[in-house]
Amino acid sequence: MYPWDGKNIYFMGFMGTGKSRVGKAFAAFLGWPFADTDALIEQKTGLRISDIFTQQGEQVFRALEDEVVEAICTRKHWVVSLGGGAVVRPENWRKIQASGITICLHADAEVLFKRLSRKGKRPLLEGLSAEALSERITSLLRVREPIYRQAHYQFESREEISASALAERIFLYLQDEP
Repeated sequence: MYPWDGKNIYFMGFMGTGKSRVGKAFAAFLGWPFADTDALIEQKTGLRISDIFTQQGEQVFRALEDEVVEAICTRKHWVVSLGGGAVVRPENWRKIQASGITICLHADAEVLFKRLSRKGKRPLLEGLSAEALSERITSLLRVREPIYRQAHYQFESREEISASALAERIFLYLQDEP
């Protein structure tokens, strides 16, 4: 018996920690379907996340995210990558905790800055100078980190380890759990 029997597995953490890449690789180890809440929102609306933020605002995006989280929590045996802010709302957190196990991926602010500086559009970070980007990452981490630390399992996302290698490390660690 594994700790994930009868449950979903949720990858959570700050943007840029590799939740989607590691989650996909982890799903492959289990032979389970994979879902990314941001991708589900895009499928549902036909809009990119950045367009939802620009055209309709963060509040509309969060309401859509709440709907997607609620729907995914009714499923079983899925590996899910959650948006970085999805777990901040208490009702989402309760549903996620009740329906699965949570794995938080962490990276320090400097690593996140480097990754997010070279990545595509991130609505909460768009158009910021390097200094403002660093401050915004630090500010969001300060708010979200206490919730991230409540995940069942914690793993560091480092540059020197690939997504598939980290997924395998997590898989092997959880296999040994009683």
